[in-house]
Amino acid sequence: MRTSRSAVAGALALFALNVWIGHRLFTLDFTTLQSNETAFISIARFFHDYWRDAGWFPWFDAGMPVEHAYQPLLPAITALFSFLTHASVPRAFHIVLALAYCLGPVTLFWFVWDWSESALLAFLSGLLYSLISPAAMLFPQLRSGPGIFGPLRLYNLVYLGEDPHILALTLLPVALLYLRRAVVHRDGRSFAGAVIFCAAVALTNAFGVPILALGVLCIVVALRQGPAIAVAAGVTAWCLSAPLLPPSLIETMRSNAWSARGQYDGTTRAYLAAAVVLLIFGFLWRITTRLAPFDRFVCLFALSSCSFPVVFYSTGVTLVPQSHRYQLELEMGLCLLLAWLLLRLIQSGHIARIVVILALTVVVTHQALAYRNTAHTLVKPFDIQDSAEYKVARWIDQNLPGMRTMVSGDAAWVFNVFSDNPQLSAGHEPTALNFIQQIAVYQIYSGMNAGARDAEVSLLWLKAFGNQAVTVPGPNTREAYKPFTNPAKFEGVLSVLWRGDGDTIYDIPQRSRTLAHVIPAEAAVNRRPVNGLDLDLLRAYVNALDDPALPVAEMRNEGQSKALIHADMKPGQILSVQRNYDPAWRARVQGRERPVKTDGLGLILIDTGCSGDCEIELSRGVTGEMRVCRFLSALAAVAIVIILFKWPNPLPR
Repeated sequence: MRTSRSAVAGALALFALNVWIGHRLFTLDFTTLQSNETAFISIARFFHDYWRDAGWFPWFDAGMPVEHAYQPLLPAITALFSFLTHASVPRAFHIVLALAYCLGPVTLFWFVWDWSESALLAFLSGLLYSLISPAAMLFPQLRSGPGIFGPLRLYNLVYLGEDPHILALTLLPVALLYLRRAVVHRDGRSFAGAVIFCAAVALTNAFGVPILALGVLCIVVALRQGPAIAVAAGVTAWCLSAPLLPPSLIETMRSNAWSARGQYDGTTRAYLAAAVVLLIFGFLWRITTRLAPFDRFVCLFALSSCSFPVVFYSTGVTLVPQSHRYQLELEMGLCLLLAWLLLRLIQSGHIARIVVILALTVVVTHQALAYRNTAHTLVKPFDIQDSAEYKVARWIDQNLPGMRTMVSGDAAWVFNVFSDNPQLSAGHEPTALNFIQQIAVYQIYSGMNAGARDAEVSLLWLKAFGNQAVTVPGPNTREAYKPFTNPAKFEGVLSVLWRGDGDTIYDIPQRSRTLAHVIPAEAAVNRRPVNGLDLDLLRAYVNALDDPALPVAEMRNEGQSKALIHADMKPGQILSVQRNYDPAWRARVQGRERPVKTDGLGLILIDTGCSGDCEIELSRGVTGEMRVCRFLSALAAVAIVIILFKWPNPLPR
């Protein structure tokens, strides 16, 4: 690898500049509860505390395979850092985030310098990426600080919970760097690096994948070679990450796009907008044929990184789900383009060089001071123990240990930082395992079309999913997020367990405190409700849960992925377990394997085939899909090792 003093100095200067701006990120546990960053901290705590048994994640959305909780790389790195340094998980999380923020311009510098061999161009790219915000300049609704160049990247990190997105964009230039090297040099080390970092981007954040694919396309087009190597690297990267990014999860994210703002809906306007973008890309490809490969890449990548957010904010058309969130990719692409243009101006003549240097000095000085001042306003230590969210979490953890609760509003994200109690909600919609669970949460929050039956309908859904309590942020709560359309609907209907700071915890009367129940076979919900008011089968199921004539099952969790259930059962009765169904669940009754099925609510149903005192062991095995994914991952890992040792030098062309 080439090294030069100017390159090392430039990279260190960029890192120092960003540390100077965002140094407070290194020193705090919590800074705000207005974003969902505490959800990532919760997942990191789960990895930290339960890494030996982390296959099933019970805390969000009535339970899910851990890969559905979120792309795992950021929480896993946080857990490892916390383990190695003995820092608290929240402190470790913010240190990792601070490093990702400060290293973002450095990795962009590294990519530009490695290809262009211009330390000045690389430094300009990293400097502009550190200190200006083209997205805020183009779209006033994105402005987050004084003037039109506010620190959008920092604002997204602190207030919008874009933490994995920031890390993915820090890893992106490294993935592109190794991919370009693999195409040009055709050596094993570069190919292995491309595979590893492409997989890392995909396992950090879903938004990194489209821009990674576009970046790779731009490299191949600019170099006019390498499509086979690019495809091979991409396929190998997916194989390597397959156990954490299986086809079933990819399908879940595709089908759940409806639940996230900016779903691609396939309208004529969207097709027309996509066609226009492709035409512009083709035109740019045609007119840049005489440019050097790196210069051509800069132009094509700038257009690619801008396409999703520019179309969305200009026309309201979504080319991909959540197009508005690609504003951070736009920042990188346009900063790179602007640096390239500035360098051409600097090289155009003595007068232009002086003007550009003077203008840059003024802008950089102003922006550095403005960014640091704004960072001091944005990044402030937060006393979590004084918050309503913390008080709700601690009360439930102490008074309802281990019991599922519907924790609402901001408290849902904070809750599992401090408690192991499972929740009905709190997860990320695009990766939610159970569509009916999402319908239940939406109906409870909105009360849509329920009218005077709002509380009754909500209570049916809450009981059907095994909740022992529900928290409701009232109009006077200190929480920022107030999800209930009618926060008073449970008043006089449910008993109050706790009230404070404008929040209320209501008791949900349940005959049993466990998630396992003996019910008549005919009471099982045998089809999916079509909406939140399709209640006939739901009501029959809840009536069975409340029937005092039925035996009460006892359920004891043995880790995250195993439970022992004891029940006195009779012929014609089945066992309902209020956990989300997953094909990996296995049941053994009195030592014999019994089928595990799903009911219409997406929960577990077991026909025990047992009468009298029955012992049921519920545990997670390995599905056929996961076996294949693990095999592919192992194969990819072995292939990378072989390539590193057997393909050390460039192959002949």
